[in-house]
Amino acid sequence: MSKRSLACVVMCLMVSLAINLYGQERGPAQRGERGAPEPPRPDNPRSLAHIDAAKKIAGDDSFLANPLNFFCVPGKARAQNNAAPALEPVKLFDNFYAFGNSETTVYALATSGGMILFDSGFADKTESDVISGMQKLGLDPTKVKYILLGHGHADHFGGAKYFQDRYGTQVATTAADWDLMYPSNPPANANPNQARPRKDVVLVDGKPFKYGDVTVTPVAIPGHTPGSLAYIFPVKDKGKTRIAGLFGGTILTSNIITTDGLKQYVQSIAHYLDVAKKMKVEVEIQNHPIFDGMPEKLAKFKAMTAKDPNPFIVGTDRYLKMWNIVSECMQAEIARREGASN
Repeated sequence: MSKRSLACVVMCLMVSLAINLYGQERGPAQRGERGAPEPPRPDNPRSLAHIDAAKKIAGDDSFLANPLNFFCVPGKARAQNNAAPALEPVKLFDNFYAFGNSETTVYALATSGGMILFDSGFADKTESDVISGMQKLGLDPTKVKYILLGHGHADHFGGAKYFQDRYGTQVATTAADWDLMYPSNPPANANPNQARPRKDVVLVDGKPFKYGDVTVTPVAIPGHTPGSLAYIFPVKDKGKTRIAGLFGGTILTSNIITTDGLKQYVQSIAHYLDVAKKMKVEVEIQNHPIFDGMPEKLAKFKAMTAKDPNPFIVGTDRYLKMWNIVSECMQAEIARREGASN
């Protein structure tokens, strides 16, 4: 290996380590409701009742089996793999695109005034995965006007400063997650060179964010972080308007979340379900698409004909069922812990 190649490898490892430390070294108050990993606990009548409820919701639906098996089967849930390969850039709808990392995905929504990105990926993969992915789709990065963050962790805001510095893009998240990125009392071991975006826009639960001809509704879903957000917005499917939902703060591994944090998360899901039902969300999108059958949906998408329905359109009923399943599985974990403490 040449000295230049070795230097590149070392630099990439250092950046990756910094990203991981940023998420691991913050105290519980700064990370939200995280604590020491909880040990596995046996099921009890209450937890089994929640699992049975989740199974009944899922029925024999292969799409709904994904969250059921991921969250309700002990040992199946996992965190995203930050070293996962890049996603093959894809145009999912007339005005909606996916690229970036296959397990930490970035989405672009085209509007009459320019583009909105949902998240921005890793700082060290901005050019290789995000910019390159956009260009492969014929998208101009200079047209990105806003980045809306699902939550304030480095795998989602990492590329935002790049867009700010080069293209004048504005970045938006909640006040709580701006505080998460810029804590008033940062820990002594915090990374001083973290590529955090400058504070531009503060989003508020339920207050529409309007840009160009598109309105995005942010929904507060605290739990993964204090200011995590879901977004509900329209996409165009062969000219027809469809309503998409992107849940930007999924708790993937519940064992690192305190019981109070899980209870808050269950409340957040209930709040989101109320809004999603009213707005008739029918398109399912994830920024960590590892429990929603993304590979299967992409395979169907690539093989579909002009007459076939878009596999990302799951329908409002199935969409709501999906998040009810996640809620039941989280409530099962709460019941395991509370049963063990009695």
